Amino acid sequence: MFGRTSQKIIDNMIKRGVVEVADRETYLFGVQQGLFIALNIATTIAVGLILGTLWQLAIFTVAYMILRSYAGGYHASTPIRCYLISTLIMVVVSLLIRCVTLHTFVYVGLIVLSGIIIIALSPVGDKNKPLDSLERRVYRKRAVIICAIEVLAATVMLYFRHDAIVWTLVAVSMMMLIAMVKTSVEKLNTIKIGGGVG
Repeated sequence: MFGRTSQKIIDNMIKRGVVEVADRETYLFGVQQGLFIALNIATTIAVGLILGTLWQLAIFTVAYMILRSYAGGYHASTPIRCYLISTLIMVVVSLLIRCVTLHTFVYVGLIVLSGIIIIALSPVGDKNKPLDSLERRVYRKRAVIICAIEVLAATVMLYFRHDAIVWTLVAVSMMMLIAMVKTSVEKLNTIKIGGGVG
């Protein structure tokens, strides 16, 4: 994703002497990541404006990115799939915020259940983003702290009838569960294949 565009930008920078040829790959990665982030920001703004949930979606996105960075969960195998899944999540969350009003006790139940899942399971690695033992220890501590803060924030915002962070907790916990199911299925398939060969 953005491969050709990034290459053209870097090649132009090399010609102008801004970037050394030896540093090409490093800058190429940085430009690709920058363009991907810019696309996600533009998409968030577009979805928020179209569905009338701009500020709620902004809160959701920031809270989601911070928590998911450490809680882990399912990761798509390609940048395009990642973008499409992210966009789908934003659309679904926007529609939930705009069209669905639940009883306060249901929202509280979602907060508690999602919080328990996140704190109990964090961090959840994925084949496309594995975690080593050090990352697991560090990420777990941070995920628990961030989750506790977001649970508190979700509860306070719920008092003012805003549910953006409730859906953040739900989305992160679901991505974690999806990753665990995916990993279990892959392990089961590996065992079956191994057993068949033996």
